[in-house]
Amino acid sequence: MKKILYIAGAIFAGFLAGYLSLTLFVSGGTIEVPDLRGKDIVQANQILKEKGLYIRIDGEEYSDIPTGTVSRQSLPAGTKVKKGREVGVIMSKGLKFTVFPDVRGVSYEEAEKILNEKGIPIEKVIKIHSNKYPDNIVIAQSPEPQQGGKAIKLIVSIGEKEEEK
Repeated sequence: MKKILYIAGAIFAGFLAGYLSLTLFVSGGTIEVPDLRGKDIVQANQILKEKGLYIRIDGEEYSDIPTGTVSRQSLPAGTKVKKGREVGVIMSKGLKFTVFPDVRGVSYEEAEKILNEKGIPIEKVIKIHSNKYPDNIVIAQSPEPQQGGKAIKLIVSIGEKEEEK
């Protein structure tokens, strides 16, 4: 009886070992995708290569991540994949920097229209009294015209201050 149990155990162990070996051989195991954000293309490629993965550049975008580094990846960090898989990356072009037009001396509505057409967001509007500028006219802007940045601040007149009696 013991002999039969030993033989059955050996056969079962053989099947189990064969199954596990075949599963690992066919699947090649899984690899965890690393976080590539902020890495330059050479670093990202080396990191993937060491894990048996390949890089694919899928494009560029404006981002707050430094220029020339990975801003996004097609497979999130921590995802389990098979060896040999490609990981797509989007490279950062840095912050979008726009040269600002001169909107001083025009109405707030006209300034808003000009800035919207150029895709420039208005970060802040400060309204002040002015004896020199009529109501609703842009007095100043920051940054100055022909300088650039991500957003603009405007100072807009609300007309003369009424004197208290």
